[in-house]
Amino acid sequence: MKAWLGLLPIVLGLVAVWWWWPECQQRCDSVDQRTQELLHREQELSALALIDGVDARCHCGRFTSGDEPPQSATLRVCIQRLLDGGQRTELMRHLDQARGPMLRELSKSIPR
Repeated sequence: MKAWLGLLPIVLGLVAVWWWWPECQQRCDSVDQRTQELLHREQELSALALIDGVDARCHCGRFTSGDEPPQSATLRVCIQRLLDGGQRTELMRHLDQARGPMLRELSKSIPR
């Protein structure tokens, strides 16, 4: 009986990963479409925040096989548009509060 109880955390962990992995992959895939809609409406800050929120929970970079994740390219477009549009202050505020690994990494390349 004790052996079964010892396996319980492992089984629960595997079940959690089994649910989490496809759920996060679906979230990362669906964020692309939503951010493209925001970019068409010139809402770069909203697109930036949306990707960062999903990436903070799911680390979207893990679902690509060595390539740059599409969300990273979208983040680059958002950053460039914000810089070109004179919204540097708003951009810096978002970069300082970045939670996801992709935006945190990209923020290192923006001169302060």
